[in-house]
Amino acid sequence: MNRVILSNLLLIFIYFSLGNSLSVLSLPHIDNILMWLPASIAVSAVLLWGFSLLPAAFFGEFLLAMSLHGWSDGASVNIATIMGVESLLLAFSARYLLIRFSRWPSLLNQDKQIFTFFLLAAVIAPLISSGVIAIGVALTGDSILADTVSPFAISWLGKVIGVVMVCPIMFSFFAYPRKLWRTRIMSVSLPLVVLFGVLLLMLSIAQDRDRALNHARFDSSTRLVNTLIENKLNYHRSLLRSMQAYFGNSEEVTESEFQHFLADFKQQHTDVKALAWLEFIRPGQLNQFQRDTGLHIKNHDSISNKSNDASFNQAALVVRYLTVEQTEAETPYSALLGVNLCAFEERLLCQQENLSSESIFTVKNLLPNLNNGSDSFFYLLPVIDKREQVMGYVLQMINVQALFSDLYQSQVHAWVDFAVTRQSTGERLFDTIASERVDDVANNIFKKAHVINYSDDMWLVEYTPSSFFMSHYSNWYVYGVMIVTLICFSLTSIWLLTITGRYNRFENEVAKKTRELQRRSELLAKSEKKYRRLVENLQDEYFLYSHDVNGIFNYVGPSVTLILGYSQEEFLQHYLSFLPETEVNQLVPLFTEHTLAGYKSNYEVEILDKKGGLHTLAVTEVPSYNDNKEVIGVEGIARDITEFKASQQKLEKLSLAVEHSPNAIVVMDRAGEIEYVNPKFTSITGYHNDEKLGRWPDLINSGVNMPGIYDEIWQTIRRGDDWRGELQYRKKNGDLYWAQELIAPMLNSEGHATHFVATQIDITEARRLSEETSYQATHDQLTGLINRHEFDLRLERVVLAAKHNLTEHALCFLDLDQFKLVNDTCGHIAGDELLRQIGSLLQSNVRSRDTIARLGGDEFAVLMEHCSIDRAYKACEQILQLLQDFRFHWQDYTFTVGGSIGLAIIDQHTRDSNEALKHVDTACYSAKDAGRNRVEVHREDSLRLKQRRGEIHWSTEINDALDDDRFLLYAQPIQPVMNPERGMSYEVLVRMLRKDGEISPPGAFLPAAERYNSINRIDRWVVSHTFDWLNKNAAKLNKVATVSINLSGLSMGDESMLTFIIEQLETAKIPAEKIKFEITETAAIANLRAATKFIETLRESGIHFSLDDFGSGLSSFAYLKKLKVDSLKIDGMFVKDMLIDPLDFEMVKSINEIGHVMGLETIAEFVESEAILAKLSEIGVDFVQGYAIGKPAPIDDILNGLS
Repeated sequence: MNRVILSNLLLIFIYFSLGNSLSVLSLPHIDNILMWLPASIAVSAVLLWGFSLLPAAFFGEFLLAMSLHGWSDGASVNIATIMGVESLLLAFSARYLLIRFSRWPSLLNQDKQIFTFFLLAAVIAPLISSGVIAIGVALTGDSILADTVSPFAISWLGKVIGVVMVCPIMFSFFAYPRKLWRTRIMSVSLPLVVLFGVLLLMLSIAQDRDRALNHARFDSSTRLVNTLIENKLNYHRSLLRSMQAYFGNSEEVTESEFQHFLADFKQQHTDVKALAWLEFIRPGQLNQFQRDTGLHIKNHDSISNKSNDASFNQAALVVRYLTVEQTEAETPYSALLGVNLCAFEERLLCQQENLSSESIFTVKNLLPNLNNGSDSFFYLLPVIDKREQVMGYVLQMINVQALFSDLYQSQVHAWVDFAVTRQSTGERLFDTIASERVDDVANNIFKKAHVINYSDDMWLVEYTPSSFFMSHYSNWYVYGVMIVTLICFSLTSIWLLTITGRYNRFENEVAKKTRELQRRSELLAKSEKKYRRLVENLQDEYFLYSHDVNGIFNYVGPSVTLILGYSQEEFLQHYLSFLPETEVNQLVPLFTEHTLAGYKSNYEVEILDKKGGLHTLAVTEVPSYNDNKEVIGVEGIARDITEFKASQQKLEKLSLAVEHSPNAIVVMDRAGEIEYVNPKFTSITGYHNDEKLGRWPDLINSGVNMPGIYDEIWQTIRRGDDWRGELQYRKKNGDLYWAQELIAPMLNSEGHATHFVATQIDITEARRLSEETSYQATHDQLTGLINRHEFDLRLERVVLAAKHNLTEHALCFLDLDQFKLVNDTCGHIAGDELLRQIGSLLQSNVRSRDTIARLGGDEFAVLMEHCSIDRAYKACEQILQLLQDFRFHWQDYTFTVGGSIGLAIIDQHTRDSNEALKHVDTACYSAKDAGRNRVEVHREDSLRLKQRRGEIHWSTEINDALDDDRFLLYAQPIQPVMNPERGMSYEVLVRMLRKDGEISPPGAFLPAAERYNSINRIDRWVVSHTFDWLNKNAAKLNKVATVSINLSGLSMGDESMLTFIIEQLETAKIPAEKIKFEITETAAIANLRAATKFIETLRESGIHFSLDDFGSGLSSFAYLKKLKVDSLKIDGMFVKDMLIDPLDFEMVKSINEIGHVMGLETIAEFVESEAILAKLSEIGVDFVQGYAIGKPAPIDDILNGLS
């Protein structure tokens, strides 16, 4: 493990160092794409030393990318993460693909191996990883990189070059076997290193060329935009001066002249916000001006926005005419007419003398009602009359945003982004530079600034390349260099590896063939030696012999003694005397002549052994030749087949028995392939031996047998045991048949099964008779329904199941009301037909899982399993409705049929089946007594039904209240007794606000919530709302020690509830020590493991726990030491009577003492009087809670008590 970590750290260091030191090799787009050389080294390392180095591939690329993009930008982290994943994926894909297609590890000697290796590692793997980085960068929203395929293509080309170049170099130094790979250092690695140096030079030249071209283009774009801005501003100056000339040629500027000028102006100048004529009034001429113009002159207070009468003894600059693009202030712009601008900060405009008509003034806040922030400026130009005196000022208010937006949008391709800043104040007037751009490298390379003078303003215009500019960054020269380099590297690497591989392969082939010749020579020598030894020592049932052309034996093998008992000399001298006169032996001379004629012969011969026993020998003999190829005798081998012949005869007898067996027989091999079926199997199934029978039991599988039965059969017979049973099969024509089957293994001498034999007896007819008998024993012959005996068995089973599983079922007893009338009127045949029709009607209108039976006469019963009493009641009402709608027709008569139904519940309280039948029988008679044709539920169960209906109602009410947020938080104080300075604690209680406005206590709805699984939602509601309340009132709760929240047993066993509480605690950000959860003793003990985990997990966060109702359980003290709680809450049933019941007093005292011994605090609840409080204080209880301390109240009342 330590070695893997050190290897990863070393590779990360090499990766990061190479990437930074060889930055010249980083591929465009603008110098910040993945450093492909260290990535290729990482690929080689993973190929050499395995997937354990994948973390280094990720972190090396991640750190390298962060060093390029910066360490503080969150978006840079995203890009670096994507690049790290790309590097990891490249290394993983390369190794996975090569291993998947068996191309690594390899010596790369074969041409096909080399080609496939580079195709997978240098083409496909980079294509996968580069595709991932392209998609990842696009998802980051980087406008520079996401809108072009350039990064994808260059990244892929770079990795192709890197893998083609680096892998052979790394393999020649580190791959195994070292001896063979190191021979390629000079022949492969050295030329590639030289080519790598050439690549350095070519990439450097290509990058310098591209950067110079784009610098020139960017400079041209900035000059163009700067010229457009200056032309636009000069155009506005000319407009202001045309207005000056227009009004300067009039002795007095009239409203008609102003409007005439305005009519031509408005149509084409959208960036001019307001135009005005400000008339200069000399001292003492204000009264005359008011009388002539009808304007009321006002001094304007720019701070209070209140107007007052002007001073008539001073000069004034009055707004005479004004037009505004739109009203942008509460005061209409017409209210500005007649305002004296000399009354506030622009008084200097009224004190100017000998002004030049060329002086343009820039004012920021001349008319606040017209100013819309930093995007508007006022420009004023004095109008001089013929007497060289100031007549007034023409005013132009320009919207800077509109001015520059028009300029920006007028660029055909928006090659640059720019920002305009007012140098005197540092105020940003306009900005199109995207603030979210991640890659600042381009901004650092391509960045220009120009200063523009406008009147007395100095504007700094800063230019950066736009996204459009960056997306059209030219890399075609680099592409060409890289493509040529790729071709050179690929061809060179493949050529060098192929040449060295062929040389190594030639050496290996020569060495291999030399070793093969030596091996064969040795084997030939050993074979001759073995053959010689075999001839001399051939024993058991074989022996060799030879004789000349005259039939005189000249050799017999020594094993003849073991087979026949003769010595070699005895056999050679008396051979003919051992051959009896038999039909088989009469053919021997003919076969001998055939052999001497130059042919191979196979025949049998019968011979007597030394004891007189007859043996059968199978002989194979061939002619023997001299050097002249002339036949000089016979050489042969004889095999004793006496036992084989006997076994063969025995097998023929067995085969005859199998062929004529009255049972079907199937023989199959260990894999289940059927090798033989006897004629009886053919007669049963229709399948013949000459057909392709396939596997057993697929051939005759019916698909209706018990699931898993065939697995059981195979397991049994493969371990050497027999399997017996009954199975249903399918014939060739599709019919089903039942077979009693015995499957037994055939074992060899070693006890291993070689085949399996299946014997079948067709029991289809026997089963039919058995099923018919069984059906008659369990069903009513008249209606086909279950009979009384079978129904009693099923009812007993359901009663036992209800007790064992705590399930609920229903029993229905039906008695027909008009059956006797039908019998008496039309006879028993009509009565039987009525019963048949009623049985069919009932059977078609109950659930498939329900049991319906005829108990006798006109009595029927329905057993509804897993059915609640109210659902059963509705089903019984439907049955009555069916009977009411039913009409029985017999001859000329038509009868209506009614019924009385008794209904009883079957649950854990039902004693036995007799009690259940008694209950429904009593209920049925009650229905008859009440007027017939009705359903009557057994009285005790009716009370339970009412109780369940009430709980169902509460369940609905609880869910509605949770959906409508109609629960309320209450709190009851818990007072410290022994240490009053610790402050008051509170227990949070829950109430439900009913739809009618009534508030229900928890005892009314919590039992139903626990029964119908709503308690977990209530617990979540209480926890969430309590935490929200604590968070909202955190500043007011300093004097509150703890707030206790009750949790149910279901919540403690719910893993998601634990996660929910931790998330709520982190979200609310309230002190965990102020929270205490109360869990009941019985709930904790019921699931002790879950409760222990729940408590320990939350205690690590600082939350406290209290064990509620302590003492109510049977094993309180035994389990107390296993639960890591902070306090015990003594059960109130002991506290409330402790003054009158000595036993209760001792229980309270004992629990308090044990709690203190264990280091736990004690809390007594149900403290309803001062006397109980005094006694608890006397025995040392730590905290008390009850009506004597305070009743539960809305939780917000805590705040009132604290204040």
